[in-house]
Amino acid sequence: MSSTVLIVDDEKSFRVIAEEALSREGYQVRTAESGAAGARAWREEAADVVILDRNLPDIDGVDLLATLTREAQERGTDTLFLVATAYADVENAVLALRQGAEDYLTKPIQLSELLVKIRKALEARRLRNRVRALRRDRGAPVDALLVSQSAAMREVLERGHKVSQSPSTSVLLQGESGTGKEVIARLIHDETPARRDEAFVTLNCAAIAEGLLESELFGHERGAFTDAQAGKRGLLELAAGGTLFLDEIGELGLSMQTKFLRALETTTFRRVGGTRDLPVDVRIVAATNRNLEQEVAAGRFRLDLFHRLDVFHLTVPPLRERREDILQLAGFLLERIAQRLARVTPKLSAEVERVLVAYDYPGNVRELRNVLERALILETGPQITPASLVLGRVPRAPAGDAQAFFSAPLVEGRPPTLAELEKAYVERLLAHAGGNRTQVARLLDVSYPTVAKKIADYGIKVPE
Repeated sequence: MSSTVLIVDDEKSFRVIAEEALSREGYQVRTAESGAAGARAWREEAADVVILDRNLPDIDGVDLLATLTREAQERGTDTLFLVATAYADVENAVLALRQGAEDYLTKPIQLSELLVKIRKALEARRLRNRVRALRRDRGAPVDALLVSQSAAMREVLERGHKVSQSPSTSVLLQGESGTGKEVIARLIHDETPARRDEAFVTLNCAAIAEGLLESELFGHERGAFTDAQAGKRGLLELAAGGTLFLDEIGELGLSMQTKFLRALETTTFRRVGGTRDLPVDVRIVAATNRNLEQEVAAGRFRLDLFHRLDVFHLTVPPLRERREDILQLAGFLLERIAQRLARVTPKLSAEVERVLVAYDYPGNVRELRNVLERALILETGPQITPASLVLGRVPRAPAGDAQAFFSAPLVEGRPPTLAELEKAYVERLLAHAGGNRTQVARLLDVSYPTVAKKIADYGIKVPE
């Protein structure tokens, strides 16, 4: 997507000439003849770059700069301000830089200098964002995944590398929760030469209410709804040039699926409350722990959107299917956790290694990380021992024959009453959970007090 520029200057001739020159270079340009008009235009729709005259007819340009930079911080908007000041007026230039300007221009402004300054400012911002992204991602277990011993994971990485060379291809990642789908998405982004220096933006479709999702994805214009006091860029726009990672894509409602499909098909989108289509160049990587083909068959997911996302498919294997990676991952994660907790990294005893490799990890890599963090907190010595391992914290369905578990035996030759059925069911769940009332509450999807009341009402003896 082309960058936007707002020119705030009271000289009409400069505004007209600069707008024409910048438009030829592919920028989207707006202009304002006063400080008040410039502030209003920026608040309605923040620009990537603002060219701000130091001497405006209604306000001091540096004072306006201070106001807008403060508002930009509050809104989380990364606008670049270039202040135009009189030739050789070093004092005003320094003042502008202290107030948050990226750079300054000397008047009369040469168009060649203006273009160079804008390009340099945008490039500096891109590099800053890249550095921030690298620092933020240092904790991700990328290193361990890259040297995976598992044939299944090596195939995923190899296929991920191949699709990274096709910068516009949509990718669908499928796999259980906690398998590292976002890590794979980041690897694809980082290995794509045309996109790795741009933004990697994530959106969990299940974490945002349906009514807010459209604004979060596409952005909105000022006044689009009651609380829209200023325009806002959506994540699709913020990811322009880079990658948009949509986690839990199967949670999108049908209405949003239709709107998102249109954006993918046309490579344009429209902000909520907007009247014009905006172009966008972004790679979509979507992830789900659902079987989208089954969702399509059930009418909960659009077939055309499925095919638009599933251009390149990767299935990330669960941890139990790549046990040869468990100890390597455990060592890597344990070192990172120890660093965060300011601890010396302990060793894993031989028995702990055996237990870790044998466990099934229903929560996958995420559960392994949690197991290790609990062990490190509980362990005070130089070695993790079996006593510090807490496994199987996730409530599981009853083992064995489900039909036998839920069967209702006759009571004195008659079918049981509802109360008798409920009492028997709670008793069986308590036995299955070893008397753990909290796990029973989770299995029944009720509160702990509800389970306690049932136990008291029916006089159930809780197993020790």
